[in-house]
Amino acid sequence: MIAEFIIEEIESTVVVRVQLDRATLSKAALFRDTIEELIQSGKLNIIIDCRNIAFMDSTFLGAIVVSLKKVNSLKGKFCLVFADKSSLVLSMLETTRMLKIIKIFFSIEDALKDFDLP
Repeated sequence: MIAEFIIEEIESTVVVRVQLDRATLSKAALFRDTIEELIQSGKLNIIIDCRNIAFMDSTFLGAIVVSLKKVNSLKGKFCLVFADKSSLVLSMLETTRMLKIIKIFFSIEDALKDFDLP
């Protein structure tokens, strides 16, 4: 079985590559726990790579928001990366006005540049 989340460290940033076609209730708790473990280990700059996600339900979105709030409260940085503007998940985030609170990018490189870490 393929791991649901591939974690890669690039300098002082963690990239969590979500390997799910459907990000739903069945994986939301595992995602939230994975991010919580990263935060507890001192990783506060987190990029969530959503390029493989075709569908995301509200439970998984809720896990992302909880993670975002924890990272923000600890003065870290958190963002999502999508393949392109045609992503259905990105459309859902626009519809629900989540883009007002979640930063998005279309490449890992652009997200890393925005983090502008020493």
